Amino acid sequence: MQFSELKKKFIYVLKNKNIRLCIAESITGGLFSSELIKIRGASSYVDYSLVTYSNKSKEKILQFKDEIKKYGTVSSQVAKVMVKNVRRFSDSKNLLSISCTGYASKNEDKNCIVGNVFIGIMYNDIIKVYNQKFKETNRTKIIRLTTENMMKLSLNFITEHCKE
Repeated sequence: MQFSELKKKFIYVLKNKNIRLCIAESITGGLFSSELIKIRGASSYVDYSLVTYSNKSKEKILQFKDEIKKYGTVSSQVAKVMVKNVRRFSDSKNLLSISCTGYASKNEDKNCIVGNVFIGIMYNDIIKVYNQKFKETNRTKIIRLTTENMMKLSLNFITEHCKE
């Protein structure tokens, strides 16, 4: 499925099921939410999006404790805390939250594996964290692949867990 078709289908399902989104992005730097708000009427399904790129912003805004020190910025544990804590700003009852953290290029972290990404998805009390390992090494392409996979995985998650 082409990205534009995937995006249309994802938005259709969100609107049809009356689901609101709250998003915590790191690796994608806001690309995921940017893609969603390009479509007219986005305020009917996007509640808000936070770009928490630095560790300090993750700790302050998403209220981390020791997860980053203990597990590293790019980990399933951090993606899980991101997806849980981003929800605290919303009053919506039918809420899907999504998070992402990963490596798009080499950095000073000795555990850095370029293309290693964690995507968290939460609806009600159901949380799933997916580990994507892209073979791609181009930074821009990894960010784009992460954005596409956030939509694909969220769409599958909604189909499985959001029965309304």
